[in-house]
Amino acid sequence: MDKEFTPATGQAFLPQSAEPLLPHKPPMRLVETLVKREGSRSMALATLPISGIFVTAGNILPEYFIELIAQTAALGNCYDALNIGMAPRDGMLVGVEAFSWPSRPQPGTPVQIETDIAFAFGAMKVVHGEVYGGKELLAVGDIKVWENLGHDGKS
Repeated sequence: MDKEFTPATGQAFLPQSAEPLLPHKPPMRLVETLVKREGSRSMALATLPISGIFVTAGNILPEYFIELIAQTAALGNCYDALNIGMAPRDGMLVGVEAFSWPSRPQPGTPVQIETDIAFAFGAMKVVHGEVYGGKELLAVGDIKVWENLGHDGKS
């Protein structure tokens, strides 16, 4: 059972459902639960889709894994904002640095997504991510994301 944010303590507990943290709505909310957040690292869980907009001819589209990594990184940022009483900032995926899919994923497989902010410069971040189905590496790559820092330019 997920423990949600409790105003009485001012802390969000882990695991934390993605629903209250991300603005995405199904079918675009791909991650289910944030299970770990330490420093620049985040870990989330999801289940690969069996059908829908990310599945063609029984195969999961590569873009799905890029978005899994972007949403996991966003979950970490939103969790941090929640814990300090701030609203999450707007952000968006702006590019793919490198990506590969070492294994063919099976629809319906539970997966673990791990991200680490490899580099940050102002509003831009490079996020390294890996997606595992059990111990099998399904996807790995680096993406660029932009975060709205607001008018003062502070992070």
